Amino acid sequence: MKQNQPSVRNPFRMEFDVSTIKHLGVQMYSTLPPVIGEFVANAWDANATRVEITIPEEKITDEESEIIIKDDGIGMSDMDIREKYLIVGRNRREQDGSEKSPPPQCRVVMGRKGIGKFSAFGIAKVIEIESSKDGEVSRFIMDYDMMEKNAKDRVITFESLQPTGKLLRGTTIKLRNVLKFKSRRIPIDQLRRKLARRFSVVGSTSDFLVLLNGRKISPEERDLRPLLDHDADGPYLWEFNDEKIEDNSNLTVSGWIGALKRTDSKSDHIERGISILARGKLVQEPFVFDAVVGQQYALSYFIGEVHAEFVDQDEDTVATSRNELVWDSPSNVSLKHWGQQKVNKLAREWSERRSKFNEQQLKEIPLYRDFEKRAYELGNKRSIKLALDLVRQAIRKNPTAEPEDLHPIIQTSLDFLEFDKFRDISQDLARSELSDVARILDLFREWEVIEAMEMSRVTEGRVVAIEKLQDLIDTNALEVPDLHQFLKEFPWALDPRWTLVGDEVSYSNLLRKEFPESNTGVEENRRIDFLCIREAETLVVVEIKRPASRISSKDLSQIGNYVRFMRNCIEQSTDPDVSYKRVIGYLFCGDVVNEGIVHQEVKGLDRDEIYVRKYVDLLEMVRRLHAQFIKKYDELKKLRAPTK
Repeated sequence: MKQNQPSVRNPFRMEFDVSTIKHLGVQMYSTLPPVIGEFVANAWDANATRVEITIPEEKITDEESEIIIKDDGIGMSDMDIREKYLIVGRNRREQDGSEKSPPPQCRVVMGRKGIGKFSAFGIAKVIEIESSKDGEVSRFIMDYDMMEKNAKDRVITFESLQPTGKLLRGTTIKLRNVLKFKSRRIPIDQLRRKLARRFSVVGSTSDFLVLLNGRKISPEERDLRPLLDHDADGPYLWEFNDEKIEDNSNLTVSGWIGALKRTDSKSDHIERGISILARGKLVQEPFVFDAVVGQQYALSYFIGEVHAEFVDQDEDTVATSRNELVWDSPSNVSLKHWGQQKVNKLAREWSERRSKFNEQQLKEIPLYRDFEKRAYELGNKRSIKLALDLVRQAIRKNPTAEPEDLHPIIQTSLDFLEFDKFRDISQDLARSELSDVARILDLFREWEVIEAMEMSRVTEGRVVAIEKLQDLIDTNALEVPDLHQFLKEFPWALDPRWTLVGDEVSYSNLLRKEFPESNTGVEENRRIDFLCIREAETLVVVEIKRPASRISSKDLSQIGNYVRFMRNCIEQSTDPDVSYKRVIGYLFCGDVVNEGIVHQEVKGLDRDEIYVRKYVDLLEMVRRLHAQFIKKYDELKKLRAPTK
């Protein structure tokens, strides 16, 4: 097709408010899937049958990296761009007078507010638009920095550029200066999954293909049902079709809710929660309807997809960001109430079913078979019954338990069978006819058997560790790896609550790169190393100095900079593997210089969840807390001693 391109064309003009652009782009969109999703939705509305997305496979750089979204839709003419595309907040459904795209597709359109084009400013500074319609090609560039410079005028013009000669039909969007991913790789496979979950129209049945780096995104990538957990009765799946959200309502929903085998999204990169879609597009990011249920732990297993067309029909109840609903409309209030009831009901069913299955699986555990064999050898029927009930109650109270999770309580029950005192406990329990595991364990604790048992298994190792910590302090930890390795291996020495943490090597390296160690300064005051660890949903930045060090205001300022740098990295990250809700810091040192202002600064850091700890206090705390372990261990040895 011949391209009709005037030799001279007036610049494109847009009236705008920079604060609005910031709100609609920079602040509202910070991750890649919703940004790409806006342009895919625009392609759908333009009757495109093919959308090609190109994402750099290598690390993003300022000079060469660009993200491209190209479609074969009807495109935009010069007049369309001036009178429609560059009108901020134009409601296409109202002004075009139609809920559908032009013939022959006549698709139910996804767009409404005319602000999706600004979403790209959330991740990039420069947007190039080239569009071809009926042989007429228009091309221009929107530069966010230039828009900020023209903020006072509230008007900006974009030079009309010569066509590239590569576009015959449709629209091509190029995003440059992609700051959100600078010096990092974009996780392509995770992006595919997230894009697939944002659209139910992707696939050959809708004549709408979306390709990412040349590979088609398939409907199967959106359908997570094959990945659900299952037992002898089948998958943990509940489906519904045209279900009324209220008895006297004509508003209906369709879809499914299921449960995965695990809660950890880092292992499978599946975002937990239930998505809501309308018009074939995601309108509510995965969530659980703000449900509060008795089986709260069940919610972290649930995923699903609900289609609710009414949320984007007569009344626009989708938030400006287009990825969450506004919940104050009557219909959406009813939808949330329906969702809460549904989730509550399914959480109970899931818990009962998992408990039943786990109990059936109990006899498959070798340790449990050993327990049964030993129990019957001892011949104390009352103790046997109690121990069996204890294990089964543990399963019912914790339906999420895996077989290996039951090993401690099975082993404890097995150990108890050999104690004469256990027979006394079993008699008391039999008389009280208790059925609550928590009460059973409370009674055990009254006899001080469980505590002794638990402590005995870790005491010997911790005593050795305490002695090693003392040695590291006495020798001033002259070899760098020693103190680092010790704190990584025994995190409870840093905080008694930390018995199992993850070593975040990539973040430690990121800090070392951003804050290289200086060769100047007093030797014992120099930083030994960084240690970033994961504790639940918290990233802990630990700065390790030698035991003989004395820290000053400069050192306190540095640990503050380290933590704030990492907080900024976490906030700006679009990596789905990064799900930390907070970042805290610890600085371990020998002492603090005796200056009033330094002590005030320590208190200030403490309020910002950045803590200064002296090694001598650390050692004393560890010894004090573990004194009980040693005492209980001695008592347990007496308890185990054979009676004469």
